[in-house]
Amino acid sequence: MHNTEKFMKSLRLSEIAKIVGGELVGAEDPVITGGAGIDAAGPGDLTFLAHGSFGRALADSQAAAVLVGPDLEVGIPAIRVPDPYEAFALYLELFLTDLDRVFPPGIHSTAVIDPTADVSRAQAIGPYSVIGPGTVVGAGSRLGTHVVLGSDVVIGDECLIYAGVILRENCLVGSRVIIHAGVILGSDGFGYFPGAQGIRKIPQVGIVEIRDDVEIGAGSCIDRATTGRTVVGQGSKVDNLVQIGHNVVIGKTCSLSAQTGIGGSSTLEDGVTTGGQVGIADHVKLGAGVKVGAQSGVTKSIEAGQTLFGTPAVDFKESFRLFANLRRLPELMNRVRRLEQGNGSGPDESEDNKHNVEGQG
Repeated sequence: MHNTEKFMKSLRLSEIAKIVGGELVGAEDPVITGGAGIDAAGPGDLTFLAHGSFGRALADSQAAAVLVGPDLEVGIPAIRVPDPYEAFALYLELFLTDLDRVFPPGIHSTAVIDPTADVSRAQAIGPYSVIGPGTVVGAGSRLGTHVVLGSDVVIGDECLIYAGVILRENCLVGSRVIIHAGVILGSDGFGYFPGAQGIRKIPQVGIVEIRDDVEIGAGSCIDRATTGRTVVGQGSKVDNLVQIGHNVVIGKTCSLSAQTGIGGSSTLEDGVTTGGQVGIADHVKLGAGVKVGAQSGVTKSIEAGQTLFGTPAVDFKESFRLFANLRRLPELMNRVRRLEQGNGSGPDESEDNKHNVEGQG
């Protein structure tokens, strides 16, 4: 038996319908043992169909059953739900590894905890973790292996902090926060000024505050403020390998994809979304609901509700027009040359071509 098989759960489709709050379609009630996307689903798997455009893919799928929306008809056993994607997520929760297995309850004997720290309400503190003086870990929170909490850190209730996370002094973390492996909160911000003896460091005496229901992906770094606070707002989600500079303020329910980098003292209002590898300059403000396409560079403040793409980032429709015209640039240059030759105001095109050929020799 493969190691993952012992975590599989066999359920009738009708049982799953009750769990996700859906309606069983048809008379068949197959046994379901797993879940996967349409292309990857095999016998025994439940999949989902978010909208009709994937209907052809479903016809080629080996899935045993499918979650569908109110208006879709399919040829295999199904559960009808208002939102198939949300229902699929709810179903996948059945396959999560039990937290007591990931974070065994209690304080491991190898953990080093300062006598002035308060970990009395923590659910788990893993091997070789270090808890500094004055630090507080809230009720039901769990720390994995090699977690380091510096002095006077405050962790709220029901948090999950995975292996290798470092929270430096005075960081504040709300409740129900998930921090994945290798995250560093509270490193010094990138603050310097030129002095007589060279580049001089500006003391970074502020903190990082992570508010309730935030999730921070593996390997991300969030710098402490020079003064005041670097803030990640309630419900925001930070992907892997994201860099957030000093004194950045991120609003509620923002979503930052992998390798996004945000320069110091920038502000992202509620609901901002960035694609992968987006760069945001320092002292920039993105209004509520702004969306920035992957690999874009934002160099100036943007009003609420806009969608941007490109470097420097502009309105996405304008960016597509610019790229389309850029591809036509050689053709347009040749037309300009011909027009200039026609009125005698431009260089001879044959001479240009001659020089180009000679330059390649």
